[in-house]
Amino acid sequence: MRDINQVDLRLIDTTILLVFLGAMRHRQATAVAREMGLTQPAVSHALKRLRNLYGDPLFLRRAHGLEPTALAHELEPKVRHIVRLISETLEGTEEFSPDTAATTLRIGAFDYELNGIIPALVSDLRTVSPNLNVHAFPLQNQEALEALVQGQIDLAIGYFDFPPNRATTFVAEELYSEHYVLAGRRDHPLFAEGLTLEAVAKSHHLLISPYGPNRNLVDHALHLKGLKRNIQTVVPSLFAALSIIESSDFVVTLPSRVARNNAGRFNIVYAPMPIDGGSFLLHAVRHSRDASNPLHTWLSDKLRAIVAG
Repeated sequence: MRDINQVDLRLIDTTILLVFLGAMRHRQATAVAREMGLTQPAVSHALKRLRNLYGDPLFLRRAHGLEPTALAHELEPKVRHIVRLISETLEGTEEFSPDTAATTLRIGAFDYELNGIIPALVSDLRTVSPNLNVHAFPLQNQEALEALVQGQIDLAIGYFDFPPNRATTFVAEELYSEHYVLAGRRDHPLFAEGLTLEAVAKSHHLLISPYGPNRNLVDHALHLKGLKRNIQTVVPSLFAALSIIESSDFVVTLPSRVARNNAGRFNIVYAPMPIDGGSFLLHAVRHSRDASNPLHTWLSDKLRAIVAG
């Protein structure tokens, strides 16, 4: 890539930056033109200007559309950051009003949060802020944090293991602490009497894991007692697990709120584990650059109110 001088900088405008981001998102010039209300020749001209500025093709024409080059991938987060800064200067300091605000909230959340928090948030927004839309992305932990860094999402909800070198990059607000319970169908014989460690270990367990078998806090606690779960089936989502256990002899360890909120819907029962399986904290996390953003602050406050209700 050649050096960029001041003359080159004067040739850059927001249109070509937005065309670049649109091409990265859609990989089709016609889709970018349609989204931005431009003609296809105008989009092609904008991409040509970018190619001349950077001395790189940026997008290679393929049968399936436009394929970004390595430099295009490198530039995307930087261009996105520039556009965000420009947008923030245009927003000024107007007071945020949820009843008139109109935008899309991009939220990273995984299976547990998608099941228990996002539905309540969407329902609440329909009443208090009908022009705020929610786009949830199935992201967790490091994937969600990286999406925040890249500006791909506005907020992430879940359990996070923050890297030490990123501790000041994010603003994390605790929502609540969660623990595990054991759940099964309503007439499951295991729940007829008090649960014992031996009975729990011998039961037919269903494991929820999108990436295959793994160990959690309950497994570690059982291991310290010389026991382990008899895992016979693995499914990737809570909904699949709940559908299975309500009509089988399988039992499953669930976060307590999931079990409580779905007990009637799936005709299941649940009980505390006969061992301390530990707890984990749920956080709402945003990037530090949005720490003073009134929309993000309002959203964090709204989430705390929802989970406290």
